[in-house]
Amino acid sequence: MLVLKTNEFKNMKESKRHGDELLPITQYCIRQGDGFSALDCHWHDEMELFRVMQGVVTIQCGQTLLEAHAGDIAFFNSGELHAAVPADSSADLFFRAVVFSPDFLCGPTSDILRVKYIAPVMKGKLQLPQVIRQGSPLHNRISPLFDEVSALLEERPPFFEFEVRAKMLTLFGALVQNAAAAENPVRQNAAVSSIKKTIQYIQDNYRTPLTIDLLAETAGMSEGYFCRVFKQYTLKTPVQFINSVRLSHAADQLSNTNRRVLDIAMDCGFNSVSYFIEVFRASFGVTPSKYRKG
Repeated sequence: MLVLKTNEFKNMKESKRHGDELLPITQYCIRQGDGFSALDCHWHDEMELFRVMQGVVTIQCGQTLLEAHAGDIAFFNSGELHAAVPADSSADLFFRAVVFSPDFLCGPTSDILRVKYIAPVMKGKLQLPQVIRQGSPLHNRISPLFDEVSALLEERPPFFEFEVRAKMLTLFGALVQNAAAAENPVRQNAAVSSIKKTIQYIQDNYRTPLTIDLLAETAGMSEGYFCRVFKQYTLKTPVQFINSVRLSHAADQLSNTNRRVLDIAMDCGFNSVSYFIEVFRASFGVTPSKYRKG
């Protein structure tokens, strides 16, 4: 199992491969106590099954805002913007995510599973359930499969690859059987493209000064409209999102280097060490120095 002790998971982008070329599937396990505060808005070419193990989260899935409780399973499509934040900041959050390439489920373009089911899902012509509630008939079908896949990916016994693919096919098949045909297939609109472009810009330039007018210009929007659309898709204001990206990099440096707190703050784009300590404590619950010791 891949356990992440910082916010690395929330920085997933289209360019990152999850799993490897031969086995394009992996899982992540994140607890709030490991320094996780929120799953910032991101996207990737892979599909994702996201299971809340503990706590309650608010999920942004495309243009839809949903609440997921312990046990619920969410599905995120390939290329779909998604985010998750704790609905109750006082409660510990724990989740598992299985991230997999659609290619793991089928063969080349002539494969019947790709043509009839997977390609229509990826194109938005076939819409899978976004959140599968605990206790529902569909949840009763896929929950054991999710747990079995998770255990196989963690333990990796001999020949586990056969079972992982078989169980994922069965799980995905159950989702498809509960899918709805879209009358107007969802296409990536200009706003989504602009938000993706802006997120990428923030992640590439977090060390430099970033202003609302600069980001709005990058998105090709007015400042007011940009702020509204950005929060709609990311569940955060632009400033909150910038800080979260900078803090995740700062947390990595605190854990993996002996650099001074001041140097880390400056390197990660904070021009005030006192402000850095303030937002770090608000996000992680401890000061940078205590985070490093703990």
